[in-house]
Amino acid sequence: MESLGRAAFIVGVFFAIFGGIWGGVAEPTNRAVIAILIVAGVIIALLNITARETTAVLLATAALLIVAIWVYTPVFSWSVANLSQGLAENVIGIVAAFALLIAPAAIIVAIKQVIAVAKPG
Repeated sequence: MESLGRAAFIVGVFFAIFGGIWGGVAEPTNRAVIAILIVAGVIIALLNITARETTAVLLATAALLIVAIWVYTPVFSWSVANLSQGLAENVIGIVAAFALLIAPAAIIVAIKQVIAVAKPG
């Protein structure tokens, strides 16, 4: 099972990078890649993330979502687009694809943490 979780992580990162570059700004990528990212995120959450890693994963997810919001602001678009419009589109696509990978994992980890906290004793 550990190797399946590791493989899901590697596949997810690969598809996030190349799907983000391929898709660009308009859409993170096509529907098949989006489905692969979501399924990989679920597998990562179920097989790779332990209870000790919950806080770090949720904090990293919050940071990623802040960056994902920031890349859609005019400040980012103006500053990076002055360097290269293609670079700006690729960065936005990659960040959006990584958010698609990590969001399902974060939801599952958060639910597991709430259940753990709610248990009596």
